[in-house]
Amino acid sequence: MALLAKNHVKGKSGQMHLPLEMIFSLFIIAVFLAVAFFVIRHFLEVKRCADIGLFTRQLQDKIDEVWQAQEASTAFEHELPSGLEYACFADLKIGKNLAAVNADERDEISEVYGDLAVYFKYRNANFFLYPWQKACSMAASDIKHIHIQNATNPLCFSEVKGKIRIRLAKGFNDALVNVGI
Repeated sequence: MALLAKNHVKGKSGQMHLPLEMIFSLFIIAVFLAVAFFVIRHFLEVKRCADIGLFTRQLQDKIDEVWQAQEASTAFEHELPSGLEYACFADLKIGKNLAAVNADERDEISEVYGDLAVYFKYRNANFFLYPWQKACSMAASDIKHIHIQNATNPLCFSEVKGKIRIRLAKGFNDALVNVGI
């Protein structure tokens, strides 16, 4: 009886014993989940960057289409890639002109221009995505064949109902496509 009591006490340790294989399996599962999360996040970022490049390419294609026509008036309507607030046409070498911007947006557009001027003043670009930090190093582009019709510099377009709308027009005697609101 004393021997039975001794074995019974010995088996009542407060520790849980897991086999080494079980611990190793749990570790492998945790590593697999962490790697899967990282890979999925990376592919979503690649998709977002591809959307930004596609947006700029489709804008240039639409402008080229209007430019090649003798006379045209159309709108480029597209979703602004996620994380971006504005698509702006600007000449950063001449300074800002916000006379035609309504009072509600003037301070915000002035801040946009100031931010773009600091980072892109010496780049040969006339089209900018803002905030530029979320544009995957594609924030500044040189869009060909355009004339900014409006006296506003920068001429910024924001998302309305999930889409951005840029009016493009070319008259019979125009050499370039006029960009306006």
